Amino acid sequence: MSYPLTSAQERRRNNESKANDYYERVRKQEQELKLLQTKLGTTEKQHADLQSQKSELDGKMRQLATSMDATNRAIVDLRAQIAGKKQAIGRDQEEMVKYQNEVLRLDHEIGELMKNRPR
Repeated sequence: MSYPLTSAQERRRNNESKANDYYERVRKQEQELKLLQTKLGTTEKQHADLQSQKSELDGKMRQLATSMDATNRAIVDLRAQIAGKKQAIGRDQEEMVKYQNEVLRLDHEIGELMKNRPR
């Protein structure tokens, strides 16, 4: 064999080896790409599911906040009503005592009048 032929064959083998190396690298990268694309799809679906759950929970939180506000207003209103009723009860009790004392005084006066009446 001549030197140029041997040299050309050697270059061919080297280039073929490099081409095979690059082919394997490309094939491996394509497999990794498919795996990453699969993971991306799964992760995007999970993200969408979590966004949906978050939206539902946000709605529930708004409902709870509205309910809490309404409950707090009701508590304040009921406390005010209770305070008003306690004041009214206190005033009515004072009036009751006043009239009871008047009844006792009148009972005593009637008793005295009954003792002193002519027979």
